[in-house]
Amino acid sequence: MTPTARADTRARLLDAARDVVATDGLEGLTLRAIARRAGVSHGAPLRHFPTLAALLAAVAADGFARLVATIDAHLDAAERYAEARGSRLRAVQRIAVAGEGYLDFARSDPGVFEVTFRHELIDTSDAAYREQGYRSFQQLVTLVEAAQAEGWHTDRPADALACVLWAHVHGLAVLSVHGAFEGTTGDGALDDLHQLSLELSLGPAARSAPRPRTSDTSSSP
Repeated sequence: MTPTARADTRARLLDAARDVVATDGLEGLTLRAIARRAGVSHGAPLRHFPTLAALLAAVAADGFARLVATIDAHLDAAERYAEARGSRLRAVQRIAVAGEGYLDFARSDPGVFEVTFRHELIDTSDAAYREQGYRSFQQLVTLVEAAQAEGWHTDRPADALACVLWAHVHGLAVLSVHGAFEGTTGDGALDDLHQLSLELSLGPAARSAPRPRTSDTSSSP
């Protein structure tokens, strides 16, 4: 197999894994199902990935990269929206917008979102997975450090603050993906719940962040 053909087959397997988890959930995510969806032999995945966990690590690494890109797109759109109206986003408002990007990614691709954070299913020693996961967390840490430079919780470590903020938005995302809000506040209340979480954690400034239309921020890769 030529390097190009090998790369093409690898890409097909990753696409197939994303398709399988989107249609059949984590329960249907097997090497046999992925091979069938990719249109290759049952043994083909093992010629590109030593285990299912290694294949899912590649899916998760790409998930982290797409999450970072989605958040960046939301931040860029919000900055442009604010500038067009003669204002600028405060650092805590940028954190709020990043959270919206996080929820957007979870809602737009719930299967990949779940795989990305299921450590028991993936090879967490995979170099690309670790690199992209670190990059994703550092994206939030950088936003927190900017907020601290403006006086927000300067007495706390930036990585600890980032973990708490991440837990807030990730918890909302997971509960929404699993339909847990349907019997309580209603699944359509996710944005309102996120806004309440932001106000409790970031203060009133989070409420006043300029908001572009959703269509202006939907630029996930």
